[in-house]
Amino acid sequence: MSEEHTEKKWSKQATEKLFAALNRADEIGGEVRDYLQEKVATDPRYVTARKRLAKLFGRDFTSREEVVQKAQVHAEKVAAVAATAPVKKADALGDPSVKAQIYGKKSCPWSGRAITLLERHKVDFDFVDLEEPEHEAKAPRLANETKQNTVPYVYLRGQFIGGFNALSEVERLGQLEVALMSAEERKTAPAHLRSVEIVARPNTDEVAPADVDASREE
Repeated sequence: MSEEHTEKKWSKQATEKLFAALNRADEIGGEVRDYLQEKVATDPRYVTARKRLAKLFGRDFTSREEVVQKAQVHAEKVAAVAATAPVKKADALGDPSVKAQIYGKKSCPWSGRAITLLERHKVDFDFVDLEEPEHEAKAPRLANETKQNTVPYVYLRGQFIGGFNALSEVERLGQLEVALMSAEERKTAPAHLRSVEIVARPNTDEVAPADVDASREE
């Protein structure tokens, strides 16, 4: 007798016993039936028989225990990813996932100059117009958190650096490339780039220094 024939015969016998047990359980009563069903769902012998039977019909069978294990493994993976993901403060002003953010006003020429500088370097950025009603409430927060009294408020990779003059200074010092790197990119950058420190330079005067210097030259 071939091995395949023996396996089919064994599986058939196991299945017949299984259904006989379930039928008998219906006769005995609900409590015993539940016990037998639980036994069938967890007993390794019956699980093995179900798997072999399913294989003969070209199907897969997953036991209840395997379903629970898979769900647990998936939950652990999700928890691990959540634990290592950067936590973003709700309604935070600076977002490290965005290269550059400008909080300014469309009517402000300095906001326009900051935008032009970033566009010249082909930098993707977000612009928030503080003159729009839905963003007006951000202005007091920005002034309070940055200690800067004028627009624009420029953030590079979530770090506040100042207004247009500060952004222009970062560009002049050749630090713009570093300031736009993500934390992961900084880790793999050459040592001389990793050592670069971007310092915030808030504007505290109503008139920007660049404007004053330009008027003196005239």
